[in-house]
Amino acid sequence: MLNLIRTGRLPRRILPLLLLGTLLTGGTALARPQNLQELANINKKLTESGIEYGQIPSLYRPRFDRMQDAGLSMNSDDVVFVVILPDGPRIYPQKYLVWHQVINEVVDDQAYAITYSPITGGFAAYDASMGGLNLIFDAEGRLYDGNSVLIDRNSGSLWLQELGMAFDGSLLGRGMPIVPCYWTTWGPARRTFPGAKVLSRPPGRRPYGRDPYGDYRKPDTYYTNDELVYPVEHVDRRFHRKTPMFCLEHQGSLIALDINYVKKKGVVNFFVGPSALVAVHDKKLDVVRVFNRQVWAEPFLFVYSGNQFIDIATRSIWDPATGVCLEGNLKGANMAQFFGTYSMWFAWASMNPETLFIPGPGEVPDNLLQITPLGPGPQSQTAGAPLPGQPVNGQPAGVPPQAGAQSSVPAGAMPQVLPQGRFQNVPYPGQVVPQGGAPAPTAGQAAQPAGVIPGNAALPGQTGTVPPQAAGVAPAGSVPAAPQPGGGMPGQLGGSTGVGTVMPPGAAMAPLAMPPAPGQN
Repeated sequence: MLNLIRTGRLPRRILPLLLLGTLLTGGTALARPQNLQELANINKKLTESGIEYGQIPSLYRPRFDRMQDAGLSMNSDDVVFVVILPDGPRIYPQKYLVWHQVINEVVDDQAYAITYSPITGGFAAYDASMGGLNLIFDAEGRLYDGNSVLIDRNSGSLWLQELGMAFDGSLLGRGMPIVPCYWTTWGPARRTFPGAKVLSRPPGRRPYGRDPYGDYRKPDTYYTNDELVYPVEHVDRRFHRKTPMFCLEHQGSLIALDINYVKKKGVVNFFVGPSALVAVHDKKLDVVRVFNRQVWAEPFLFVYSGNQFIDIATRSIWDPATGVCLEGNLKGANMAQFFGTYSMWFAWASMNPETLFIPGPGEVPDNLLQITPLGPGPQSQTAGAPLPGQPVNGQPAGVPPQAGAQSSVPAGAMPQVLPQGRFQNVPYPGQVVPQGGAPAPTAGQAAQPAGVIPGNAALPGQTGTVPPQAAGVAPAGSVPAAPQPGGGMPGQLGGSTGVGTVMPPGAAMAPLAMPPAPGQN
């Protein structure tokens, strides 16, 4: 990058961006619970909602309808959730999830948890296999910062729905990797995924179609007003409390993007530390997607020109759904996509007060996004000529041969060793990696589920270790044991915040005595 500056090959509009990137590398934004003790303390701050365990029954391996059959009971503006599982996309209508909050899926002997917290607008999908242990989740009934608390039937551990992390029980400190998921409406989902499975109306007498909390399409209901029913620890007033956010973690930094802001602008170029990212409105699915805009040796800038998603350096046309360049000098190039979860601002900001946000100081100013005519001259690039950093004969121009595989960072920004994130965009077992996604593990490399804290790894600030395997967790595929007389909450192994007896990996374990799955009526 410094070589490009000295030779004058770097476009002048990039220079202010380098300073912007430098200013944003001062530190990382981490989730508030940073060690086991902070996680355990959450158990003392739970709020009673008046709903007992079992009154919100989760679904286990539910039925699905064909697209044409499901359409008979759906309106084009009905809120739906799309989850990309190894066997293809599945669509979950919000009008069903609001009554159940958790759907437990099993695909190719791998467990997945589709979770929704209506009070915080939190939607997330997790790989619940835990490296071979298929967890089954229910809504526990209590709340933390308004967010639903989940409980797994296998060990009775308590989990934060928004973070996918256990804060109490024998799985204390364990986390689950996220699965690609999208919050959209029925019309775009049906057009984008015509062959997707659609969750059938669950059995029972619940008034599906009548949301007990309100309506996302109407003003002045719980989902859209400024009222909070349950207390939160931190109130951040930089956004409307119920602002819908797309939230993700990138190299140790937490980011919240105002979904409506990105949709209004179409494209938002921004920096997170040394990383150059772009958020774009995928108009077909009506969702916000985030890509790495560091295509080769330098970050590109993107805009919508008419209905085309283009980079302003070469006018190449890109697909906002996949990050693949369709036409132009960069045809065939692709950008890595990053996935995340959804939440209202008040919940995300309270649980993650150090979060970065968009719109915010990391955004590239509009005056640096002006399209200039193609042609010779210091301000532009001749059409068809190699760009700074574009491969020439297989080698990126302006980059030393030994650094050909490395990405540059803005001038003056020192690369940082960032902590391992909970949410990693790596393939999970059986996942079909989208074009532009992360590569599969190389031969001989063991696949580690993203976001799962290794058994002998300490959390940031933690002293000691997390046990390699918690006692009392049923092996994958086991059937929960019959309920004990009187039912009730599963006992917490090893005390309220204990870690239980350490079992050697692979040791046979007897199933726990657990409560039955809540009834479906």
